[in-house]
Amino acid sequence: MSSARLLPGMRVLKVRRISRDTEDSSALLRQGEELDRAASEGRFTVAGEVDDVCVSGAVNLDDRPKLGRWMKDPLWHEWDAIMVTSLDRITRDQHHWDRFAERCHKGSKEIVCLDDPSLDIHTPTGRMIAYIKATQAQEYREAIVKKRRNQTQYYRDASLWGGGTWPFGYRPVVVDHHGKQRFKLVIDPVTGPLIREAYERVAEQGWSMSQLCTAWNARRRHIADCDEQGSETPQCDCPRGVLTSQDYQRSINAEEKKVGAKTHIKGTKWSTSTLGKMLKKPTLKGVAMHKGEPLLRDGLPVRWADPILTDEEFDKLQIAVADLGKYRAGIKSNASPMTGVLYCPCGMKMYENSSLVTLRTGKTKKHRYFRCASWSNGEACRFSTSWPQEEIYQAVEESFLSKLGDQYMTERSYVPGKDNRAQIKELEAAMENLSQAIAQASSAAAVTALTTTLERHATNLATLQEEPFVPGRWDETSTGQTYRAKWHQMAEWKERGSFLRKAGFRIFLVGSPKIGLSIGLITPKDLQERASGALQGNWASSDGEEYEQGAYAAFCTMLDELIHELDGPGGTEAGEVQG
Repeated sequence: MSSARLLPGMRVLKVRRISRDTEDSSALLRQGEELDRAASEGRFTVAGEVDDVCVSGAVNLDDRPKLGRWMKDPLWHEWDAIMVTSLDRITRDQHHWDRFAERCHKGSKEIVCLDDPSLDIHTPTGRMIAYIKATQAQEYREAIVKKRRNQTQYYRDASLWGGGTWPFGYRPVVVDHHGKQRFKLVIDPVTGPLIREAYERVAEQGWSMSQLCTAWNARRRHIADCDEQGSETPQCDCPRGVLTSQDYQRSINAEEKKVGAKTHIKGTKWSTSTLGKMLKKPTLKGVAMHKGEPLLRDGLPVRWADPILTDEEFDKLQIAVADLGKYRAGIKSNASPMTGVLYCPCGMKMYENSSLVTLRTGKTKKHRYFRCASWSNGEACRFSTSWPQEEIYQAVEESFLSKLGDQYMTERSYVPGKDNRAQIKELEAAMENLSQAIAQASSAAAVTALTTTLERHATNLATLQEEPFVPGRWDETSTGQTYRAKWHQMAEWKERGSFLRKAGFRIFLVGSPKIGLSIGLITPKDLQERASGALQGNWASSDGEEYEQGAYAAFCTMLDELIHELDGPGGTEAGEVQG
């Protein structure tokens, strides 16, 4: 390119780029130094500086995070020349280069490459040379991509770690693999126990995602001096918050002083969305993932690390996580603790409401009451009435303790079943494909290899077919504690309401202020005995829609039994409905 067109005062856009594939941040610094020196020596006016960090050369210029803005109006008109250290810093895609160079040519803009001062896009020969260089840059990029794909596949086949963000609960360590240093995932001594804690809190103790996030975000990360001095008090100045996956990895990078690795801790807080996604990943079982799905080998998931959770624990956790979303659906975070426990005889939930009442003294008082959810639809059901909050709390407590107070509590633990049908289907399809491949194989070696794989598939298939589907079940064990003792341990209704809901108790409010209130208390045992058909007995949770339907069916059956008893010989006057 002729230096006559590079005049002092020209508005130059300095562009730096590094790719995630091959470089570190030091390359960005070197580019900046060369561009600064060239702009100063040429006495150019710097119109702007663009840093596209970890952006592949395959990304179109218009789509680049920083450069893209300068490719559009009005910034397109704010510069006369674009300056880079080499052509491949603009792009490594031949087609992208052609379009960009043509646009610059028509717009009378210059492209300055410091490693090729003669580059001139305004002459046929210059454009041809630039085209060849762009083609070479693309071929180089494609070679890197191919090499990385092959390397990634090799790592997958060998159950090695290929890099990236660590799965929470694990970290890579150096291992010797055929005489070379490679990385393999192991359970991390810090985040591994956190996965176990999350499992115990959510799956066994009934914590919500919000509760766990709040606890983790508030927890102090005590430094060594604090631990040694035994000064772990609320007044200590140690930082708060369990580190999220990327922040934890960055903290280790900083601790180990890894060159070129990210070390800045952003301080990202745990959210229910982030936590939920993390707890749903099969990586917690040590299963390798590819494109968001478990990596399969011979039709079965590949284990690339020791499991933090067993298959049974992981399945139990998935049920708990799914049920959290079910029972929270339609329940606000500030809802009454009895939401999801109290029901109208029509089958709809009872919700807490409040209104301001003016007293004779002129002062106002907030009146809290429960009423059927049908009110929100504009038409109240035929059973609908309003019940004062305190009256309901007193009646529920008396009814619950009267019926169950002296009974011993039992813990219901759900034992997940097995469903191998999807894996069986995958193996059968794989075996069919292998059979066709064997029929078309052209060498004895190929037939032998394919036959060996087919036999391995057959062995795995036979194992899975022994138990293609086993339904889940509930196990009950006594806690040695009565319901009355448990009840008095819970001082507030926030605890009591959560306990009643998660333990599977449902309460139907029957009657009116004129004739009085009756409590229809439905227990999990009532559902087993009174619900029938598809609504009977094998719920994976007491918070799902099927359970609610079963509770209502049991309530209706209970009413029918009571009416029949009162109408029959020797019937007595109706009293309190306790189920």
